[in-house]
Amino acid sequence: MPIENMRKGARMTQSRNDFHVFRRGLEWAVTLHGIALDVFASQKAALNRAIDAAHQIGMQGRDAQVLLVEDNAAPRLQWVFGHHPYPPTA
Repeated sequence: MPIENMRKGARMTQSRNDFHVFRRGLEWAVTLHGIALDVFASQKAALNRAIDAAHQIGMQGRDAQVLLVEDNAAPRLQWVFGHHPYPPTA
């Protein structure tokens, strides 16, 4: 599915490895397929870890991306293997 469609809220399939980053209390959690992988003190640390993990999955030839889930908003695409630089430049 093209990135443009994902940004418009198109439905993403389970075959893709979607790493979700979201606030859990005072911490930021990273999940994959609904399974908690780790928690971090900052959003930036959680995003960096999720991108690292997605990059590792992508290097194995599988689709991987990172989405940021914020309160009362649809998940926002942050990074996609093969489409964004690694390591991230920002």
